[in-house]
Amino acid sequence: MEKMVRKGSVVYRLAAWVCVCVLVLGCAGCGGSAQPVPGQESAGRGTQYGGEWGNPAYREVPQPFSTEHGNGEANGLERVETAVLEEDIVAYPVAASGKETNAVSQEQTLQRDAEMEALKAAVTDVEAVEVYTTATVRVRRAPSMEAEVWTLVKPGTVFTKNGESDGWSRVVTEEGTFYIKSEYVREKIPPAEGSHVIAIDAGHQSRANTEKEPVGPGAGETKMKVTGGTKGVATGIYEYELTLAVSEKLRAELENRGYQVYMVRESHDVDISNAERAQMAYDSGAEIFVRIHANGSENSKANGAMTICPTPKNPYVAGLYADSQRLSALVLDSLTASTGCKKERVWETDTMSGINWSKIPVTIVEMGYMTNPEEDRKMADEDYRQLMASGIADGIDAYFGGQ
Repeated sequence: MEKMVRKGSVVYRLAAWVCVCVLVLGCAGCGGSAQPVPGQESAGRGTQYGGEWGNPAYREVPQPFSTEHGNGEANGLERVETAVLEEDIVAYPVAASGKETNAVSQEQTLQRDAEMEALKAAVTDVEAVEVYTTATVRVRRAPSMEAEVWTLVKPGTVFTKNGESDGWSRVVTEEGTFYIKSEYVREKIPPAEGSHVIAIDAGHQSRANTEKEPVGPGAGETKMKVTGGTKGVATGIYEYELTLAVSEKLRAELENRGYQVYMVRESHDVDISNAERAQMAYDSGAEIFVRIHANGSENSKANGAMTICPTPKNPYVAGLYADSQRLSALVLDSLTASTGCKKERVWETDTMSGINWSKIPVTIVEMGYMTNPEEDRKMADEDYRQLMASGIADGIDAYFGGQ
């Protein structure tokens, strides 16, 4: 017997191979009961199906074979991955059927694209006209709220419109054809010969001028030539910045409606007194003088818009009272209707040198209180500024429409 199992003998070698085979088959058979990697489950529906593991079809599966088994590792890994994927198909059919999911997604995309093309085909051609946007609005690639957004544009952006369909306008640019909700576009009217001329004065300037000037022609009483204005308690924006920003929007709005506009100032670095501003407005050939301001108060709760005009007994411009009062009332009504802010009043006073020196109907528009935190923040918003400009323009429309 000792001879038969001697090292190197045939029987010895055969016995060794049998032992190896038994060991290998035993390991393969107990693979399902192998210890899982710490923190992970080996074959159940545990944490490996989500989190860092991602898609089960592409995850790394806990390895029941160790490197001690040589090339058995590769064969074992292949079998384990197959078994897990088969379980996925039963328990998680959506996750396991990637190709089917992609096919459905592709089919939905094609269907949506077809729907968008059908909506575009349904647009009716109209005579091409220039239009402008009345608010910050999304421009889309098809006439649908589900369509892709091409870009976001500011109020006053001009397009050429050549089609309409169910509340949408088709517009064209150098970049292509797009669509905007019709409620946010308005036809741009070119200034006609003899069209109305409006003078806009953006109140204040970056530096006050403390020199004095008469409050009206021939007056003995004097006032500062121009004050620095107020400042936003919440935003820190100066009144002269706010008034020019809104005045520029108002100019664009009026020009888009066919008016001719004269701007008293177009920068902050100017030195123009109130009397000079009134004279510049008259010299421009304007028919009305609209002065844009914002209010301030020691009472931080004070809010709302007001307009200012002379009294019927103004010692300098009594003859302008009726038109100035009507202009002020119409602008105030339209401004508050547009913004939804509180309507204070039309203040009739003879203390404003910018009014007393005017030679044409005039109004001062106090858009809101910069000393009220909420109203200050509103007036810093671009869309709200556009609402103010549109409201003032509506009032001017009403003024000329009633003549």
